[in-house]
Amino acid sequence: MLSPYIDRCIFSFVEMYKKLESNMPELIPLSEQDKDALAQGLGTIAEKNGIFIQTCGTNGDFSRYHIHSSGCMTLDILGSANGILFKDLKHKGTRQGCHCIESRDIGAYDTCMNGCKYCYANKNPQKAFENYKYHDKTSPLLLGVIKPDDTLIQGAQKTFQKVKRYD
Repeated sequence: MLSPYIDRCIFSFVEMYKKLESNMPELIPLSEQDKDALAQGLGTIAEKNGIFIQTCGTNGDFSRYHIHSSGCMTLDILGSANGILFKDLKHKGTRQGCHCIESRDIGAYDTCMNGCKYCYANKNPQKAFENYKYHDKTSPLLLGVIKPDDTLIQGAQKTFQKVKRYD
């Protein structure tokens, strides 16, 4: 039912972060055989429904199931979604098996109160509720306010957008 409304399906296999062992003890790591069987099933469903399917952050080669190896945040995907052309750049990805562009996290640990068990950003979900007391919606900071002895440093940012030149 979704195939007419999407341009791709992106999936990855769960990475067993240390925190997951305590947050999700019910989670059973997949064997290579399990991953292969799941990939085969997903590839079959995608092909049957005309869906382009790809992995992100996965080292295995599942091309035999018509699954492409790519990233979830590539310049192609971001550009297509926003009608922007980007420069042809090489990027390292953020971890092994990742083909995404380099990115920076914004925010701070232990600040989201949604309580998602798989989230890497909260080490202590209760701490997020405690930190919320320090949120000031008029402050440019996520928590607290800028104090007179604080130092703000502008991060170096450069555009990846392809700029048309008219000579």
